[in-house]
Amino acid sequence: MSWSRWRAWLLPALEDGTEAELLADLRGGRAQLWAGERAAMVTQVADETAGRALHVWLAGGDLSDILALKPGVEAWGRAQGCDYVTINGRRGWARILRSDGFTRIGDELRKRL
Repeated sequence: MSWSRWRAWLLPALEDGTEAELLADLRGGRAQLWAGERAAMVTQVADETAGRALHVWLAGGDLSDILALKPGVEAWGRAQGCDYVTINGRRGWARILRSDGFTRIGDELRKRL
């Protein structure tokens, strides 16, 4: 797959930063790209006061494909020592992910890994 395919899914979700910064973070290993047939997401690992977090920075494309990526992404996060996963995004994600154990804390969705 090429960046142009992922670009179409991910750039609409990019609110903080630029495409050049995103690509630099991916190339530098500060962000991870997860791609499916019809969707992609970008994550980052961060050490926070509450523990190590796997943060879903960007996601775009087909919803069912995004959700299909989630188990593998979460397993990778646990292998990296992450205690929880976080998502900042549109409010509709709270409704979609509630049954999977995500709760809203301020503007963030969080789930214990």
